[in-house]
Amino acid sequence: MRKFFTPLRVGLLVVAAGVTLFLFLTFVRRGGLSAGKAINVYALFHDATGLSKRSRVQIAGIVVGEISDIVLQGGLARVELRVRNDAGLKEDAAITKRAESLLGDYMLDIFPGTPEAPPLQEGGEIKKVVDTQGMEMVFNSLGKITNDIQAVTASLREMLTGEQGQASLQRVVQNAVQLSNSVDAMVRDSTARLEVILRNIEGASGDVRTITRGQEERVGQIVENIAQITRDIRDVSASIKQVIGSREEDLKGSVGSVRETLDRLDHSAANLEEITEKVKTGHGVAGTLLTNERTGQQLSESIEDLSDFVTRITRLKLEVGLRSEYLFSQGASKNTLAFRLIPKPDKYYLVEFIDDPRGSVDYQIVQRNPPDVGQAVTQEQRITRNTVKISAEFAKRYYFTTLRFGIIESTGGVGADFHFLEDALTLKLDAFNFSIQELRYPRVRAALRVQAFQHVFATAGIDDIFNKQVRDTATNRLIAGRDFFFGGGIYFTDDDLKAVIPLAPAVRP
Repeated sequence: MRKFFTPLRVGLLVVAAGVTLFLFLTFVRRGGLSAGKAINVYALFHDATGLSKRSRVQIAGIVVGEISDIVLQGGLARVELRVRNDAGLKEDAAITKRAESLLGDYMLDIFPGTPEAPPLQEGGEIKKVVDTQGMEMVFNSLGKITNDIQAVTASLREMLTGEQGQASLQRVVQNAVQLSNSVDAMVRDSTARLEVILRNIEGASGDVRTITRGQEERVGQIVENIAQITRDIRDVSASIKQVIGSREEDLKGSVGSVRETLDRLDHSAANLEEITEKVKTGHGVAGTLLTNERTGQQLSESIEDLSDFVTRITRLKLEVGLRSEYLFSQGASKNTLAFRLIPKPDKYYLVEFIDDPRGSVDYQIVQRNPPDVGQAVTQEQRITRNTVKISAEFAKRYYFTTLRFGIIESTGGVGADFHFLEDALTLKLDAFNFSIQELRYPRVRAALRVQAFQHVFATAGIDDIFNKQVRDTATNRLIAGRDFFFGGGIYFTDDDLKAVIPLAPAVRP
C-alpha cells in the first residue's frame, strides 16, 4: 500500500506545482497597460533581433509602453506597440532600436513628432523607422565590395595585358614625347626671334644717331614735345607695365619652369613604361595576379570562402547559462554551467559542466596477503569521488518537441523537451546511466522549467525516479535513488564571446 501512495503523492505534487506556475505565468504576462489608457500602433523593421514581447518602449528615457506582439509581414518584422495616451504620438513620429544592456537585448526609443502634425490614430503606423542593422548586413556589404574589387581587377588585367591596352599606353608615351619636343622647339624659335629684334633696334639707334648729327635745335624741340607726351601718358604707361611686365627675368623664369615640367613628364613616362613591362612579364604580386589566371581564381575562391565563413559566424548565436538546484534528500546543491551554440532556430549544440554532489563511483580490486581473519583474499572496494561531469548533446526541434541525444553527465543518454505557452513552460525528460551497478533501472529525470521573465527561469522536478535510494556507508552520501529538487538560473547571449570562437585553436585527434 505504501508503494502505491508514494508515486501518487509525487504525481499530485508535480500537478499542483504546474497549475500554480501556470496561474502565476498567466498573471505576470498579462501586461500593465489597459485598453482605455493606451493606444495600439505598429512599425515595420528589417531586423527585429533582440526584441521580444514586453520589451520597453520609452520617450526621453521614460517608459511609455511595451511591445505587445511581433509577427512577420511581407518579409519584414511587424512590431506592434502599446503606448500610453499621454505620450502624444503624431503622424510624423519616429522610432529607433537601441541596445538596452550587454546581454544582447534591445529596446525602442520614440520621438513623438512635431506639435503641428495631426495625432496618430488607433492602429496607425509609425513610418519613420531608424532600423539598426546587425553585423550580418555589415559583412554582406563587405562581400559586395569584395565582388566589385574583383570586377575592377579583372577589367584592369584585360586592359593592360591585351594588345589594345599596350597600344594605348604606347600612344600616351608618344604623345607626351611629341608635346615635349613641340614646347622645346617653340621656346628655341622664340629666343632666336628676340635676338633678331634686339639687333634691329640696335641698328635703328645707329641710324638715328647719324641723322640727328648737326640737328641739335630740332632735336631739342622734338625732345620737348616727347617730354610733353610722356607726361600725358605716364599713368597709362605705368598701368601697362603692371599688366604685361617688362623684365627679361620673368620670361627666363617661365621658360625654365616649362623645361622642368617637361623633364618630369619624360621621367614619369619612363617609369610608367617600366611598370607596364614588369606587369606584362608577370613580375611582382600585381603581375602574377594579372597574368596568372589560376592564381586569380584561387584568390577569388579564397575570398568567397572567407565571406561564407564570416557569414556563418555572424549567424551563430551563443547562449551562456548558469543553473543551481537544491536536492532535498542529498541536502546539497547541484550547479551547472551551460553553453548553447545555436546555428539555426530549430537546432542547437549543448555543452554543460556539472558539479553533482553524488559524485562518480569507481570500483577497484584489492588483494590482501595474508587476509584478515574472516575475510577473503580478493576484495572489491567502492570509491566515490567528487568530479565535474560533462554533457555534450545535439538537439533538433520538431514543432513543440525538441529531441536530444549525446553524452549526459559523462554517460550516454537521450532526452526530450516539450514546450507550451510559447516556450514559457517546458517539460524536460532525460534518461542516462544505463550500465551503473548501483542502478537497477536507468536514471530517469523529469523537470518542469518556467520562464516568467527574460533571462530568468525556475525549475522543479524528480531525479532518478525508478531506483531506490542507496547511500555511501562511510559518508552517508546519496549515490543512487529518487530525489526531489528545486532551483533556478539565468541565461544570456554573448556576441563578444562568439567572436573569440574562430580564434580558438582547432582540436585534432
